[in-house]
Amino acid sequence: MYWLFWVIPGYILWKVLSSDEQETLKRGKSKKRARKVVTFEERGDLEGPKVIVIGRTGAGKSSFINMLYGEPVLAVGPVASTTRWVEGVRVDFKHSNAVLVDTPGYGEIMTSEDYSSGLVHYVRKHKKEVRLVILIIQADSKAHAEDKRILSKIIQEHPKTKAIIVLSQVDKMRPIREQLEGSEWPLKIKRDATLKNKNIKKKINEISKQFGFEPNSITPSASDEFQFNRRKVLKLIENSLN
Repeated sequence: MYWLFWVIPGYILWKVLSSDEQETLKRGKSKKRARKVVTFEERGDLEGPKVIVIGRTGAGKSSFINMLYGEPVLAVGPVASTTRWVEGVRVDFKHSNAVLVDTPGYGEIMTSEDYSSGLVHYVRKHKKEVRLVILIIQADSKAHAEDKRILSKIIQEHPKTKAIIVLSQVDKMRPIREQLEGSEWPLKIKRDATLKNKNIKKKINEISKQFGFEPNSITPSASDEFQFNRRKVLKLIENSLN
């Protein structure tokens, strides 16, 4: 009979622990079910075929759209992110036009999880109109895992969507930090241009391997006060829309 004094309390303790574990699992499942869906406020011209511009905060998404538009139609800031919503800007190409959709980005005002949730919700809502996704990556950045994950989520949601990658701010790549002039290097730094071009090509090949993109789907760009590679970027986007 003495063994009952040990077995019964042990059995009760086991049941209590099991109940706690079950309750923990239930709470975990409830949290997953209760995870909020992020929605973006929509502003600007958003009618018709859409090109969604995505990327980390500060990558240069708004500046990129301004460059393609031809003038500063979207606000940009030198320090903090200025985009808190999605905003459409209609850009004319040689034979067509489309709405470039600026997005808030992640890393400052929004986590990558919330950002990707908002993007997936937006793509789902405008599935019939989304034609292309442009991922903006700073040319001198090194970590791209989150960019790749976010882009993969969008393509998983909308498999028919095409995507291209733009390396922004190539003027900041070594060995030159002076600004580019038009589509050519300034004569005073011509001697260094070859090395800079090699570094850009090296970065394109690196991104190509990481994302599984063809090198011709990745293009360099620089937007501040000049429009480096603008024509090529416009042509690449229009070809991707067709």
